[in-house]
Amino acid sequence: MHSALRHFVKTSHAVFLIAFCFHAKASALGEFVPKKENWKNSRGFSIPNPSSKAVVVFLHGSFIEKLDDKCDPNGQASGFSVPEVVRQLVGVEIAGLEVVVYAPCDGRATALGEPIKIDQRVAAIEETLAELGRAGVDPSRIVLVGHSAGGWAALLHEKRYPGGVNSVIAFAPAFAGKKRWRPDIWQQRHDEQAAEIESADRIPALVFSFDNDAYNTPGDLGFLSRVKGTTLLRMPDKAIAGVACETPLFASSHAHAYRKCFSDTQGIVLLEFLHKQLRRQKVAAPATHDHSVASPDSASISTSTLLNVSLGESPGIGNTNMGLPFASAQLAPRTQPQLQPRDQDQAKKLR
Repeated sequence: MHSALRHFVKTSHAVFLIAFCFHAKASALGEFVPKKENWKNSRGFSIPNPSSKAVVVFLHGSFIEKLDDKCDPNGQASGFSVPEVVRQLVGVEIAGLEVVVYAPCDGRATALGEPIKIDQRVAAIEETLAELGRAGVDPSRIVLVGHSAGGWAALLHEKRYPGGVNSVIAFAPAFAGKKRWRPDIWQQRHDEQAAEIESADRIPALVFSFDNDAYNTPGDLGFLSRVKGTTLLRMPDKAIAGVACETPLFASSHAHAYRKCFSDTQGIVLLEFLHKQLRRQKVAAPATHDHSVASPDSASISTSTLLNVSLGESPGIGNTNMGLPFASAQLAPRTQPQLQPRDQDQAKKLR
């Protein structure tokens, strides 16, 4: 009897520890990229000399409502790790600020009667921003970057909390599952949230859409071209700026932000967007609590556009007739500057 009891206690304890560890991983605060354990503390984390940093908060994609989302910031899993095009930013100096990448882990399974996962993720972004604030980072130096549901949540957050961050970069923003299998009720929710985002007064954002994306095509995301301050870029699915995109069998272009064709050609586009946004905040009047956005200058993104970036087009900015500073998305890969940490390549600084 005592032996059986001891066996039950041992096995029960093991099951508890396994369940606890799984839950702890699902609700973990997140990680810096690359991993920086020394930046963690009992309350969350600290950032050395925060006034000299620009923080990119990367937001991963989501599973369906009844499943916890995966999160592996320093791993390799497409959709749940940090893509190479964002990793390349780590340590780069932009507008006199060193870029730090932090990837929070959010998205627990939801139950009937709870707020849907995307709304919970918007609330989780607020919690992350509060933690960054306690670490001494000013909101004007925080950029939300997200893929899929992470990108959608970033745009929705900026609508609900205008001026809460410097800007947003979204890769294939999506919500409510694949379009062809989306139930009517979820299509309705998708359309309602799209309308909510479109109603924003202004969202300073750079959005990448992809042809043949199974979740949202460039046409589905066309409403973003009507949001002031937002630029919607259209990417082909077979090749980007001359670099072939190798798509796994039965996959779509939804994960192109994780592929070499994207990181090799679009890193400079992210750099130039971040440079303009961070520099604009730096030269603006001292920030107030309402985080007012400075008036754009002649080279700024003054209107929303849908920029078609397809193989064979000329790289010149005259194609758009908008004077966009990052029409260099068309440049051949060999002309793209490699993003290097500031201690390795001072010549690549962006001020």
